Amino acid sequence: MKILRVINTLNIGGAERSVATNVPYHIQNGFDIDVLLLNGKNTFFKENLQKNEVNVISLGDKTVYNPLLIFKIAKIINKYDIVHVSLFPAIYWVAIAKIITFSNTKLVYTEHSTFNRRRNNIFFKLVDKILYKKYQSIIAISTEANTNLAKHLNFKHKIITISNGVDIKNLIVESSKNENNFDFSGKKVIVQIAGFRASKDQDTLIKALTVLPEDYHAVFVGNGDRMEFCINLSKELNVYHKISFLGLQSNVGTIIKMADIVVMSSHWEGFGRAAIEGMALGKPVIATNVSGLAEVVGGAGILFEVGDYNELASMIKNLVNDLQLYNSIAQNCKERAMLYDSEKMIKQYEDVYLDLYNESKA
Repeated sequence: MKILRVINTLNIGGAERSVATNVPYHIQNGFDIDVLLLNGKNTFFKENLQKNEVNVISLGDKTVYNPLLIFKIAKIINKYDIVHVSLFPAIYWVAIAKIITFSNTKLVYTEHSTFNRRRNNIFFKLVDKILYKKYQSIIAISTEANTNLAKHLNFKHKIITISNGVDIKNLIVESSKNENNFDFSGKKVIVQIAGFRASKDQDTLIKALTVLPEDYHAVFVGNGDRMEFCINLSKELNVYHKISFLGLQSNVGTIIKMADIVVMSSHWEGFGRAAIEGMALGKPVIATNVSGLAEVVGGAGILFEVGDYNELASMIKNLVNDLQLYNSIAQNCKERAMLYDSEKMIKQYEDVYLDLYNESKA
C-alpha cells in the first residue's frame, strides 16, 4: 500500500505539525508514505521529515491557490493507493485532480477546523458539498469539528472523529534540550504559539499587555499574513517593547518550558495543539471559549471570551499572584494532556488506511 500525504506547506501550525510528526511513526509501523507540498519552501518541519528519510515532493515555491497545481497533482496521485489531504485549497485541488483523471485512488481528508469563511459563502458551500463527496473518508479532529462540518455539508455517513494528538514523550525530551537562546529573566512570560492568520487572535493578548504591569512579556511563535498587522498594533498601543515576535521556531518545547503561562487565543479552532503541548509540559493554559478549544481546555485550564482582553489580563495576573491556583491549574492541565497522546491517534489513522485499502482490493 502506497500513501501520499498532501498539505499546502509545512509552516508552523497544528495540521502541519501533525503531518511532520505522524508520518515518521507511520513509516516505522511499516506504512509506505510520501509527503506532497503545494509549496515546498524549506521549513524546519520539512527538514525534519527529510532527516527522517521521508520522501518529500514539492510542487514549487509559489502560491498554493493557483488552480494549475491541479494538473501537477493529477500526474502524481495515480501512483498511490490512498491520498490523505489536509487543509484548503489542497482539498479542492486533489478532488478535482481525481475527477479529471478518473482515478481509482482512495481519498482521505482531515478537517482541522470548526469553522472557515467558505461556509458563509453560498458558492463555496455548494462547491464544498460536491468536492467533499469525492473523499471516501473524512476525519474530524474533534467532536465540534465533526458536528459543524456535518451541518455544513448536510451529510454524516463519511465523517468520523479521530481526536488530534501530541507526541508527549518526544515533546518532553525536546523541552529538556538546551536550545533556548532567549533571555527573559525577571519577566512573567506568556507564550502563544500560532500562525498569524484569520482564525487566530494574537490581537487580544497584545491588548491585554496594555493593562498588565511592565514585567509581563508576551512571546509569539509563528508567522503568517497578519504578523505585520500585529507588530503595527503593538507599536500603536505602545507595548511593542513588551513583546518578542520570534517567527518560526523548531524548539517549541524549550520555548514552552521557559513560559509561565501558555495562551491560546483564537476566533475559531478545531483542536488547539499548542494548548495540549503547553498543558503536557505542566503550564497553566488560558484559552478562548470557542468550539474545539473549550472541548480540550475546559475543566482543566481557564477559558475567556473572545476579544475580552481585560478578562484575559485579569486571569493572567490571578495565576501569577496566586501560587496555589497556579499549581492547581497546571496540574489539572498536565493530567488533561495525557488524554491526547498521539499513540491512539496514529493507530486510528492506520485503521482507516487499512480499511480503505482492503475495500479497494475486495
